[in-house]
Amino acid sequence: MNLGRCPVCHSRLHLDALVQDDAGRELLTLLAKLDRSTGAALVSYMSLFRSKTRDLANDRALRIAQEALELAPANALMPALVQTVEQMRTKQQAGEFKPLSNHKYLVKVLGGMGISQQPAGDIEPLPTDMKPVANGHRRTQVTAALMNIQDTNW
Repeated sequence: MNLGRCPVCHSRLHLDALVQDDAGRELLTLLAKLDRSTGAALVSYMSLFRSKTRDLANDRALRIAQEALELAPANALMPALVQTVEQMRTKQQAGEFKPLSNHKYLVKVLGGMGISQQPAGDIEPLPTDMKPVANGHRRTQVTAALMNIQDTNW
């Protein structure tokens, strides 16, 4: 099925070709589930990983999108994505930009916005009052902390 022409390069876009690639199909599904502004911000952010001479492969774009969405809830992530893209575009215009290879810059922006990078889950962090001890004893402390399941509703 012919979608029309690409607004950038004016080549023909074929929906059939897009969905035959598993990563391309998953990427389209992921983007379709996001609201318009978050999806647009995520696509702009993914473009920061592309070099001047090569396109971004669908599997890499999918991985980048999934990793970025895991960093924070979408409503908190969107302003950080926009700010990251704006700052990187400024660097690009100044000639100082290299394509991103990881999400460290985005993580810094999120941290600056006060958004915690703590993964959600039901495992509590280890106690901070653990004293330096021999390796065997530390294992005992860690095991005790992890196995503290009192008052757990099974």
